[in-house]
Parts: sequence; C-alpha cells; structure tokens
Amino acid sequence: MKKYLIAIFVLALLIAPKHARAFDIRETQMRLVLERYQSPMVGMEKLLIETAESWGLDWTIMAAIAGTESSFAKRMPQNCNNPYGWGIYGDHKLCFASLEESVNAVAKGLATKYNTTSLESIARTYNTVSTEGWLAHTRFFMNKIKSQSVPVASLPITL
Repeated sequence: MKKYLIAIFVLALLIAPKHARAFDIRETQMRLVLERYQSPMVGMEKLLIETAESWGLDWTIMAAIAGTESSFAKRMPQNCNNPYGWGIYGDHKLCFASLEESVNAVAKGLATKYNTTSLESIARTYNTVSTEGWLAHTRFFMNKIKSQSVPVASLPITL
C-alpha cells in the first residue's frame, strides 16, 4: 500500500502544474522535528534549507547546529537572538536582530571562514572545547531531520 501511495504522489508531482510543484518534503521533515522539540524556529524551514544550500552547506546543518547549541532556539542568552552560540564566549555575547538574521550570518560565516568539507572539519573550529560532543549532537540532529518520516496526511495532495 505504501508503495502505491508513493507512486501516486510522484505521478501527481509529474502532472501537476509548475506552480504546484514547489513542495519540498525536506521542509516537512524539518518542521516535524522542530515541532517535536517545540522550537521557536518552527516556520523557518524554507529559510534554513535555502540559506544553507545557497552557501554550499548541507541542508540540515543550520537547524542541527541550533539544536546542539540552544535546543533549537529554546535556550539562548536573555534578550539575544542567537540560537547558534556564534560569537558567544566568556563575557562576550553576539546578538542578532532576529532569528532570521542569525541564520544568514552564521551560514555565511561557516561558508567563508570554515573548512566545510566535512562536519568533522567544521566541528574542530566551531567547538574547540568539546569537539566530539558537539560533533555527535550535531550529527544526531542532522540524521534525525533527514530520516524523519512524513505521514501521508502531511503531503500536499488529495486522493
């Protein structure tokens, strides 16, 4: 039965008008994970994916780092939009005007100042104190997002 539903979904995408083909299942996968963690970042899935990809990064990395650093923006410094822990050390606290601004700034910083050939190479610079822990948590969230199953009811088609 599952194979038939997938086949119907693929067929529907192929015959749908171009304007209806904008559905990206990755957004739904990410939203479901963000919702499970009751994240303030719910609704930012498209921005997270598009920003990461525009800088040549894995599509899950911006959400995953936020998961590692701040439980998906639930634990940030007071009055500070920075779910990434980016530029926060000692008494120094870098804050952004919005969560959206933080996504753009951190993605740009990763892409232009880091060796992004692997998550390991990013981890060695991103968290020099607890590199292995940071790496394990970030990889966990990346895999969780990528493997998130999407209920048929969440698909944008009706049968």
